[in-house]
Amino acid sequence: MPNPLEEWYMQLPLFTRIYTTGIVVLTLAIQLEWASPLTLFYTYHAVFVQNEYWRLLTTFLFLGTFSLDWILNIYFIVRYCRDLEEGSYLNRPADFAWTVLLMCTTLLVISPYLGTVFLGDLLVSSLTYMWSRHYSYLFINFMGLFTTSAAYLPWVLVAFSSVVENRWPVVDLAAIGVGHVFWFLAEEWPRRAESGGVRVLRAPRVLCKIMHQDLDDELDQDAEQEPAVPVDGDIAEPT
Repeated sequence: MPNPLEEWYMQLPLFTRIYTTGIVVLTLAIQLEWASPLTLFYTYHAVFVQNEYWRLLTTFLFLGTFSLDWILNIYFIVRYCRDLEEGSYLNRPADFAWTVLLMCTTLLVISPYLGTVFLGDLLVSSLTYMWSRHYSYLFINFMGLFTTSAAYLPWVLVAFSSVVENRWPVVDLAAIGVGHVFWFLAEEWPRRAESGGVRVLRAPRVLCKIMHQDLDDELDQDAEQEPAVPVDGDIAEPT
C-alpha cells in the first residue's frame, strides 16, 4: 500500500515537485551545516568573476531556515504553482518552464538595483501574482481574518509583510511588477489584435520536445479559455 505522503508527492506536477524538493533539500543542508547561506546568494562578481555559477540556482532555492515564513512560502509554491501547471498551463509544461526561466533571468538582472541577493521570495511573489490574475474569480480566506478576491492577494501580502517587518515594500512591488509583465505577455498580449495571435512566451521547440509538449498550434486556443478551477485545498474557493 503506497504511503499517503509519497502518493501526494508523486502527484505534484513536474516543476512544483522539483522546485519544492530543491528548497527542502537545501534548507536541510543549511540546518545540518552542510552548506552556508554565504555560498548561496547571487552577485555579479561571485558568479561571473569568481565563476561560482551554482549561485544562479541557489539564490532561488534559499527561502531562509525553517520558520513560519518558510512554511508559508512552501505552501504558496505547492498550491499556486500546482494550480498554474494543472490549470492555465495544462499540457504546456515547456511553456511554463520557459516562462519561469525568463522570470528568473529578469529577477537576476534587476536584483542589483533592488539591493537584494536572495531571490527565492521574489520568485514566489511573482508566481503568486500570476496565479492571482489567472484565478481572479476565486475568493481567498486570508488566515481566517477576512475574505478577499484572489486578484487582491498579492497586495494583501505586501501590506501584511510591510506591517510585520516595518519596511517599505520596494522589493515586493518589484516582484509583482515582474509577475504582471509575464502574465500580460502570456495571457493578454495574444488576445490583442496587434499581436496577430502570436505567443511571445512560447517555449523553444527543443524545450517542447524535451518536455514532451505538443508542438501543434491548436494549443493557442487556451489563451481564449478560463483556467480550470482548483479543486484541492481550502484557501481558494470559487464563488
